Amino acid sequence: MIRAVIWDLGGVLMRTMDVRPRMAWERRLGLHPGGLADAVFGSPAWDRAQRGEASLDDVWDEVADRLGIGGADLLALRRDFWAGDRLDEELVGVIRELRRAGIRSGLLSNHVPEVRHRLGDLELLLDAVVISGEAGVMKPDPAVYRIALERLGVAPEEAVFVDDWKPNVEAARQLGMGGVHFRGAVHLRRALIEAGLPVRPPDLRPLLGIRAVVFDWGGVLSPLDFLQRSPQWEARLGLPPGALDQALWGPEWKQLEVGAISQEEYDAHLMRALGLPHREAVQQFYREFYADDGLHPGVVAAIRSLRGRYRVALLTNAFPDHAESLRRRHGFDPRAEFDVYVNSAEVGMAKPDPAIYQLTLDRLGVRPEQAIFIDDHVRNTDAARMLGMHTIVCTDVEIALADLAALLGHPV
Repeated sequence: MIRAVIWDLGGVLMRTMDVRPRMAWERRLGLHPGGLADAVFGSPAWDRAQRGEASLDDVWDEVADRLGIGGADLLALRRDFWAGDRLDEELVGVIRELRRAGIRSGLLSNHVPEVRHRLGDLELLLDAVVISGEAGVMKPDPAVYRIALERLGVAPEEAVFVDDWKPNVEAARQLGMGGVHFRGAVHLRRALIEAGLPVRPPDLRPLLGIRAVVFDWGGVLSPLDFLQRSPQWEARLGLPPGALDQALWGPEWKQLEVGAISQEEYDAHLMRALGLPHREAVQQFYREFYADDGLHPGVVAAIRSLRGRYRVALLTNAFPDHAESLRRRHGFDPRAEFDVYVNSAEVGMAKPDPAIYQLTLDRLGVRPEQAIFIDDHVRNTDAARMLGMHTIVCTDVEIALADLAALLGHPV
């Protein structure tokens, strides 16, 4: 019997829903999109601080040296870095539901001790709070999970752990706990119900006044099955674990997807990162790695059935030749299949920048509350919700289409 739920903080209960304060600093400092978070969370001092071996001041001193700022600018950056963080009130509501049913809730976070000052009234709803910077040990080390279990007074099999990082969830499962990879409140409610916990099912009543449906590409229309083969390709190329995904989706990709570098420059980066001899070898890698990158027929059918009754858009963080590539490889022309096609590399901005959602809405001719947006990343749906759009986090295509039908009030 489950007696407790243990929650992660950053990326789950509290998320950076408004990216604009960080984006403003990235533009000012000449950083790539997401570069400010990389500078802070990729700082060696941040890793030490999460273990209680350094202070938050040490982290910011290191970041200041790296970025070349100080004085009043540094104080403003420290303030603005956290300014877009929001507590997910839907998840706080779940904690309240569990509390009324006698289920305990704990917090287990890889963070610095100073984060306690940001918990506010949330801490009153928690039966235990474990911060790695206070405990001196970080997830996914089994020791820190045991600390949380002990403070809650439950055995591993009596607890469910919720985190947005898969290795942390897997570590909890290895200890005998239930584990939920956080993919939004709707998915979480379903997972907790499946675990036998007394929470309400998601509210998916039909919405009034919907005029548009906006689809993401990767993870929605395209299943992204090729990502499962990264370990095999790393072995084939002689790369350490995680190196291929970093090469493909790291800073250079973030620059490519907003048109800041060319496809040729990105290919040259991959040639160096993967140890390939020339650009033709990069092209061959693309052909093999993305060989089974297809379309989900159910989503294609849904798009075609919705069009005419609603305005339909594709909003994708993609490379410059994306549309032509789809037409050439799959006979699917997004400029013809959708009323509006927005490619980040063509418009110079990418999700979760609120401006790209507003651009899409403007081209569709609808207000935010008249649109439903489907994406596989919580950070992207968070930004859309902040703007006023209705959202679906796609964790499974068939479930996402069923949820879309429920919100529209008719089959798709």
